[in-house]
Amino acid sequence: MTAFTENDLKRLENLIINGQKAIETRLTSLENGQKAIETRLTSLENGQKAIENSIGEIKREIQVLEIGQTEIKGEIRTLDAKITGLNARVQLIEASVGKIPDLAEKIGGVKNWKQIGISIVTAFVGGVIGWLIRGK
Repeated sequence: MTAFTENDLKRLENLIINGQKAIETRLTSLENGQKAIETRLTSLENGQKAIENSIGEIKREIQVLEIGQTEIKGEIRTLDAKITGLNARVQLIEASVGKIPDLAEKIGGVKNWKQIGISIVTAFVGGVIGWLIRGK
């Protein structure tokens, strides 16, 4: 058997201690890497939650826009109905205006005051009716 000297034992002890220190250093490095990965995962989860919140807000805004669009469509329909009513009134006024030359011709041919009075009253009544129609 070979005899081991104290130097050999000391070297062996140093090798074992250095190996343990290297292993501890690597384990510490692995733990730090694991902590970094966990931090990154937490950051990704927070980012995902922020994105989900943003998507929820966008969906709510889209719903608000859709409601507004529906309201605008209703207002357009109301305006269309009002325009249709205005067109009918304009046609009535055009018909009344078309009769003015006939009335003027008839008034020109009137020879006595009674006919002039009737014509003036008729014109006044026609004007009031026209005014009432336009006033609606």
